[in-house]
Amino acid sequence: MRLTKQFIMLVIVLVLGWVSFTVATRPELFAPHMTDKQLYGEWVEQDVASYTADRFEIRPDGVYTNGSKATTEYQFDGTKLKYSIGTETYLYRVEDAKTLERVEPAHYTSFFAKDKRS
Repeated sequence: MRLTKQFIMLVIVLVLGWVSFTVATRPELFAPHMTDKQLYGEWVEQDVASYTADRFEIRPDGVYTNGSKATTEYQFDGTKLKYSIGTETYLYRVEDAKTLERVEPAHYTSFFAKDKRS
């Protein structure tokens, strides 16, 4: 009976260890996913004054800022959005189906939500 309890505890510890290792080394397996259709639209920086908020729009043909096409190339894999404008590279991580977190440039942590009109 005691050996059975020890065996069960060992199996539980091994499974928990494997799960912890997987979460730590493969976070993309647990990251939220967004479709291209959910990505398209205007994104507005949150928790800042409206007149200072960064904005950008994603369309199938490129990224737009201030109503003008800024770049025609971007990469989106469902969990990360990356594009460059001039020498500046922008990287966003999907926080959830309605929020992007700007990772680069890393001036400060900022979150973007889709404009309700999009």
